Amino acid sequence: MKDELWMRTWNEGHPHFSNDLHRGLVWLLASFRRIGGRVARPAPMSGAQPLPVTQRDAG
Repeated sequence: MKDELWMRTWNEGHPHFSNDLHRGLVWLLASFRRIGGRVARPAPMSGAQPLPVTQRDAG
C-alpha cells in the first residue's frame, strides 16, 4: 500500500519537479554564458611553436 501511495505522489509531482529542474538548468546555462562573454580569450600567438621536451621538463 505504501508503494502505491508513493508512486501516486511521484506521478503527481513529477511534472512540477521536471519543470523546476529544466528552469534551473536553463538559468544556470544562461549565467555561464554571460560570465563567459565577459572573460576575454587570449589571442593565439602567431608562429608559436610548442616547447621542446627538454625545456618543458626543465622547469
